[in-house]
Amino acid sequence: MELQSTGRLLEEQLPEMMTELLAIARDKMLCPSESMLTRSLLLEVIELHANNWNPLTPTITQYYNKTIQKLTA
Repeated sequence: MELQSTGRLLEEQLPEMMTELLAIARDKMLCPSESMLTRSLLLEVIELHANNWNPLTPTITQYYNKTIQKLTA
């Protein structure tokens, strides 16, 4: 959630740090030992980055909301 609101600023101010954070997120996404919830949240961050930190479409946001609800139930 924090990256959604500050991602663009962080990327502008500290691009090297953002590159490192995204690389770590990608690695964790591919790690089978990470929980499905963690992987889902990381994928959402990666999508936000790909969307230049703009809000995701309502359909995509709804997908993540439903997925998180299922995983935390």
